[in-house]
Amino acid sequence: MKEKAVNVEVGDLLDLQYEDLDTGKIKDVNKVEIVALTDKQPMGLRKMISPGEIHVVVSEDTLNKLLAEHQNIIDESYYYLYLNSKDPIKTEEQIDEMNLSIQPSIYNVYHSRIQDEQMSRIIQVFVYGFVLLISAVSVANIFNTISTSIALRKREFAMLKSVGMTPKRFNKMLNYESIFYGMKALLYGLPISLVIMYLMYRSFSNSFAYRFNLPWVSLLVTVLGVFIIVGVTMLYSSSKVKKENIIDVLKQENI
Repeated sequence: MKEKAVNVEVGDLLDLQYEDLDTGKIKDVNKVEIVALTDKQPMGLRKMISPGEIHVVVSEDTLNKLLAEHQNIIDESYYYLYLNSKDPIKTEEQIDEMNLSIQPSIYNVYHSRIQDEQMSRIIQVFVYGFVLLISAVSVANIFNTISTSIALRKREFAMLKSVGMTPKRFNKMLNYESIFYGMKALLYGLPISLVIMYLMYRSFSNSFAYRFNLPWVSLLVTVLGVFIIVGVTMLYSSSKVKKENIIDVLKQENI
């Protein structure tokens, strides 16, 4: 939710105050008349870093007047030159080649953004690669566990069929088992995941201010994915069991 930092209108007078760093006291600077308001960030102004912070844009004459009346503010004043260039890299190189008496500190926003995008892309590759690897191992583990479990129960299934279980009831039994497997996995996995998400939120809340929200879409995709993986694995494993001859399976002994 967005709120205004101050409720003012054009023509109002804004009281400016200054904190004396030596004494720690708040001193009145002057009154400034508001002649215009804007909801767009002018070039050269940094983003707000704290709630309620506002930027006041004044003319050079007004600034010089304020500095002349309060000399202690000059010690806390800084000068910046902002340039808008179609070729930021070339502009930075040209400034570096200038023989200036005072070498300026250059901050290239374009170059910094390119570096941030490259770093973000590298992190995404590693993170998504790790997630895909873990997911592949988990799916393979689920597939192997269910397939092995069904294969070891071939004799049990043959006995059920021999006493009159129809194929329809056999499929119904396997469908219920698939649901129970998925529910059991989610019963353990979801609470553990929620706890880990909350712990991560608490660890990052010291650096970033944001509300803890559950990723409902991701949780829904996870639930559906678990049931789909378990169901497909169960269908694949049961298809092999159905092809087995009941008599031959009953003669076998599980080791």
